[in-house]
Amino acid sequence: MTAAPCKSATTVVSAMVLGLCLATGPAAANDLYIAGTLGEVYQGDSVAGGFELFGGICLGSIQAMAMDDSFIYAGDNIGGIIQLDLETGTFVNIFFAPDSISAMVMHDGDLLISEVDGDIHRLNPTTGLVESTLLGPYGVEAMLVLGDDLYVSSAIEGIIWKGNAVSGEFEYFGCGCGCSGPALGMANDDLSLYVADGFGQYVRYDLATGFLMDEGFLPFGTSAMVMDGEDLLLSEPDGTIHRIDPVSWLELDTMISPVTIETMLIDDAVSVFGDIDGDGIVGINDFLALLAAWGRCPAPPEACPADLDNDGFVRITDFLLLLGNWTL
Repeated sequence: MTAAPCKSATTVVSAMVLGLCLATGPAAANDLYIAGTLGEVYQGDSVAGGFELFGGICLGSIQAMAMDDSFIYAGDNIGGIIQLDLETGTFVNIFFAPDSISAMVMHDGDLLISEVDGDIHRLNPTTGLVESTLLGPYGVEAMLVLGDDLYVSSAIEGIIWKGNAVSGEFEYFGCGCGCSGPALGMANDDLSLYVADGFGQYVRYDLATGFLMDEGFLPFGTSAMVMDGEDLLLSEPDGTIHRIDPVSWLELDTMISPVTIETMLIDDAVSVFGDIDGDGIVGINDFLALLAAWGRCPAPPEACPADLDNDGFVRITDFLLLLGNWTL
């Protein structure tokens, strides 16, 4: 009498996981933001291009960008950070970091901003005030944050370091091909960390262990990199954007931007199904958020992000969907 329910539950879970797997693949077109030496941010389609002026003008060359639910932040090479409305591109505010900005990410609602000398400042994005400073590796050129894990590339032999986004404590993560140069672009999927440098070298690491999985050379140097669905978008400084298959590293398509590119940003938050807290991964924090929202959803529906199947309740079906998309 007890075997039938177990079999039924297993069948339901398997069907859900299969459906979710079949649903994954190259993402539909997302908003792609690019910026560089002109100090302006341009917006286009991650598949078709069609870039148009979005907003800005920075005081210097834009080296890094980050976004939250409402704003895009663009940092330049003389320490200026402009805040733009995500919907309209309207200028909202300007902050000033202690020094030139080499990379930028969001963490727990704050901006983490790196300087080439290794200082990583946590800035309040409302006031622009520095709340704390981490001592990172010298020559930080790129950063990527996953939960509390902070990956940074160093100009010293191109080494990738991994630390805690709150406390620092950086440790060696990986280095491939003798680390020919600093990684100017970093991106990730569920299993791998991808890096590429200005000399054309690319490396793929196992995200959990730092083990070197793949390496080689592209016929162009990379200035920035983002993940678009299952593909990588790699830019050249001259504005050419290459769509690359991260398994074969073959070029699938190209786009031409109207400006030189030092940094790229993609708005793909909706593509991470099950990411309730919006940190780009599906993990324990999303599980806890789902438990906290258990039961009937309040109105309106958008006030209930844990209702993954949109039936007005947070319950076992949403839990199973969360497990089917677990990344960490």
